[in-house]
Amino acid sequence: MDGWLDPGGDQQTVNAAYKSELELKSLVMQMLEPQLLITDDDRDFRLTLGDALSRRGYKTVLAADGIEAMEVIKSQRIHLALLDVHMPRLDGLGMLESLRTTQPTLPCILMSAELDESIVSRAHQLRTHQLLAKPFSLNLLADTIRNLLDQCYGPRVD
Repeated sequence: MDGWLDPGGDQQTVNAAYKSELELKSLVMQMLEPQLLITDDDRDFRLTLGDALSRRGYKTVLAADGIEAMEVIKSQRIHLALLDVHMPRLDGLGMLESLRTTQPTLPCILMSAELDESIVSRAHQLRTHQLLAKPFSLNLLADTIRNLLDQCYGPRVD
C-alpha cells in the first residue's frame, strides 16, 4: 500500500483496508479525467503524443524537460507520467529519482530510442512501471497507460 491507510493488525484487516483504498482511488479516477504528464524535449513528438492521447479521453500536460515536469507535478494532480530518458537539464532517470522521494507511487513510463543495459537497470532500481523503446505504436502506448491506470487506481467504469 502507498500510505493512504495504515490499518495495522491482522491480514483480514489489511486486505479490507487495501480494498477500500482501491475503491476510493477508482472512484476518484471515475470522477476525474486521468491527467497525464508528457515530458519529452522533442517538441513535435510531445505535441503529437499530447494530441493523440487527448483524443483518447485523457487530459494532458506537456513539459520539455524534467525541471519543467517537476514544476507541473508540484502544482497539478498528475495520475501518470511519461518521461523521455534523454533530455537537457534534468533527464528522465534524474526526474524519476526525484519523483520517488516526493511521489513514490506515481505510475511512470520511461521512453527512449536508446535503451541500453545501464538505463534498463537504473530504471528498474527506481521502480519505473514500464519502459518503452521508441518508436512505439500509439495502440501499445494507450494499452500500457490504461493497464497502469487500472493497476494503480482500479478499473475505470465508462
